[in-house]
Amino acid sequence: MRKITFFLLATIAGLVGLFSYRTSLGEAVPQAGSADRSTPSPAPPPVAIVGGRVVDGDAVVTDYGTVQVRVTFAGGRIADVAILQKHTVHEHSLVLNELALPRLREQVLDAQSAEVDTVSGATATSRAYLDSLQSAIDRAHVR
Repeated sequence: MRKITFFLLATIAGLVGLFSYRTSLGEAVPQAGSADRSTPSPAPPPVAIVGGRVVDGDAVVTDYGTVQVRVTFAGGRIADVAILQKHTVHEHSLVLNELALPRLREQVLDAQSAEVDTVSGATATSRAYLDSLQSAIDRAHVR
């Protein structure tokens, strides 16, 4: 009888512990439709650059947040790509940003195009970055 009581109490304690466990992503994952309810802050106005043109790309919404870039063109070439918005939904996004965004910028400046490889492990960030970049290129009519 003692063994049955012990195992019953141990099972109940284990179930309580299991159901009360909170994952690190529990509150960080956006709920369906939550992106539609929030209004994104307007992007800062483009900065005038002598001999160049600055164009903001579309804000691309993903499951992990919003990504938007600002592209500086000079002499018909992509001179710089700056981040206006990036994923900040949870800590893992911040780590991926540190890895992927500089690598994407470097690839884009080398290729002078949005047709570059995505960064492994940061596919959603890479695709959003490149989609925003392509929209800026389309707006600037530079190919």
